[in-house]
Amino acid sequence: MVNSRRTFVLFASFSMLTASAIVSAQTTATPKLSASAIEVAPVDAGDVAIPPEFRFAVYERLVEQVVASGMFKKVYRAGDHAADGVPDLVTLHTKILLFKAGSETERGVTTVLGATTVDVTASVTAKDGHEILSKKLTGRVRFFGENLGVTNDLAKRITKLVNKSFSAAS
Repeated sequence: MVNSRRTFVLFASFSMLTASAIVSAQTTATPKLSASAIEVAPVDAGDVAIPPEFRFAVYERLVEQVVASGMFKKVYRAGDHAADGVPDLVTLHTKILLFKAGSETERGVTTVLGATTVDVTASVTAKDGHEILSKKLTGRVRFFGENLGVTNDLAKRITKLVNKSFSAAS
């Protein structure tokens, strides 16, 4: 009798803890944002000394990655007037915070030197201009590959953030 009572108390306690954890997880989950279209703004380098080919490559690879993700019905480039009539258009902004050029030779010889890194703030604004998402991200090329490979890593990270934050367009 004592054993069955102890088992019941343990089972009931476990059930209550599990139920409260599920309810807690459901209430703390942030709702996903929604938009049918996104415009990719040009990369803002600010005062950071970054070669123009890196800015251009980040922009182009970002457009490619967002299109390939299929998250939005339409992906617009900055300045595309076809986006003007889209009521739920959001805009993806990328601001360079830090650029550290690495060395392909050092990466090829060692595994600890020569990394190329780009730190950015990726943000999404609504059509009225208010910011609905913002996060700092870092793109890297650590081992093998050319320095411009950092732009592909960065575009993948930004696209992953956007995909995680938005629900797929229906």
